Amino acid sequence: MAKFQLQAGETLIGKGPMSLYQKQGLTQKPFQGKIYVTDQRVCFHMDLSGTVLMDLPISEVKGFTVGSILFISKVTIHSKTGENYSLTGFPAKKLQRWLTQLAVPKL
Repeated sequence: MAKFQLQAGETLIGKGPMSLYQKQGLTQKPFQGKIYVTDQRVCFHMDLSGTVLMDLPISEVKGFTVGSILFISKVTIHSKTGENYSLTGFPAKKLQRWLTQLAVPKL
């Protein structure tokens, strides 16, 4: 089980429990875990296995959008390579603030 670790010279901006939605066949399935935002990257680790589902350097983040899934706030992080990471959970508003603090544009 991989545990999140800061890299040398890296500062944690925020973390919290969230669900990351990934495509499973024709639908999107939520995976529970924790989001970690540092001054250098955004990471998502699954709770049960510790599997890393996202480890994206801030320099590779194109921006983020905000929407909702059944009245629940959803933040989608867009990479410069076209990958999208949709997240929901209690710290959704905090996640927006953390990304804005790192000068990641809201699209």
